[in-house]
Amino acid sequence: MSNFNKLILHPNFHKTIRELSNNDIFLPHHGLEQNFEGMGSLTDSGKISNLEEIRGYKLDVLSGCAEASKFPFSSYDESWIKYAALEGLAYFTAHSLVVNGDNEYVPVALITFNFYTRSKAIIEKSSYIKYAADPTVEYTRDYIKDKVNFLLEFAPSHSLLFIDGPLISGDLYTIMVDATDKFLQKDIIPIHFVKNSNSNIVTSNIDSLSGQYHSDMHWLNTLLRPGERSCFFKYEDQINKKNTKTFCYIKAFDSSPQRIEFYTSTYLTYIDSVSQIMDLILYLLFVQGSKTNPQLRTIAIAEAYARSVLRSIDINTYFKEAKISPTLNQVRFGG
Repeated sequence: MSNFNKLILHPNFHKTIRELSNNDIFLPHHGLEQNFEGMGSLTDSGKISNLEEIRGYKLDVLSGCAEASKFPFSSYDESWIKYAALEGLAYFTAHSLVVNGDNEYVPVALITFNFYTRSKAIIEKSSYIKYAADPTVEYTRDYIKDKVNFLLEFAPSHSLLFIDGPLISGDLYTIMVDATDKFLQKDIIPIHFVKNSNSNIVTSNIDSLSGQYHSDMHWLNTLLRPGERSCFFKYEDQINKKNTKTFCYIKAFDSSPQRIEFYTSTYLTYIDSVSQIMDLILYLLFVQGSKTNPQLRTIAIAEAYARSVLRSIDINTYFKEAKISPTLNQVRFGG
């Protein structure tokens, strides 16, 4: 665990802030704090097939408790703050990984700061400010690359890796898919958790369910009892067939279920352990104990750590030192 209990600033963190100062770009005092929860819709071009009989499958929480001492695991979440300037958008991001140690949860975090602009005039005299026709898309691309590199460096080998957010959600998420073999080489099993998804790709592809439910979550909430999972489904994008995953839904309490996703090759590689892993997931949901917001305890800790890191690093201090905080008149007139 010597590689943990630390906070890492990306090598370009200070350089990017310095370039904003050199270009007289001012950022507001307050940004919008967000994370990627809620992103998770599957594309309509995908094909769905069920790998088991469509019904509820009872999970064993006591078995999951026993598995907790057998499976090393860690959890990832992120939080970020967006700042809008006249010249572009800045993103201040915390990537957080929490490892389940012998007697404690051990964290590590990576902090990044990026600025994106459509102004080629600014780009011509900058090395770290980034050109982006669509800043949101380019930020998402950089965010996923940083996330993958961070996890490959710090997630322990021979372990489960619980990730808050979808495996596949739009073209950019192929970056995560492309890294699958690297995780497998380290015997790491990435498992993705999706809540609050409005996707209806399962129900729209089953004739008896089509048009009967608002979303797959709506259907599974009526099908599953607390402590059950659904059958496993396989999703395969018909345009880009490497975008494939195997997933099920789990309902820990009498509340909305959530989707559990494996990359298909990962699922097939570790298929003999999937039953025990699902029991462990139920146990970890029980340990957290939130019926209104069911979440793995270690993911909840990773989320809290990411948010606390953003608050503890007073980014406005860096802005003031670089003289990129707005003046009183700029604040008054929208600067």
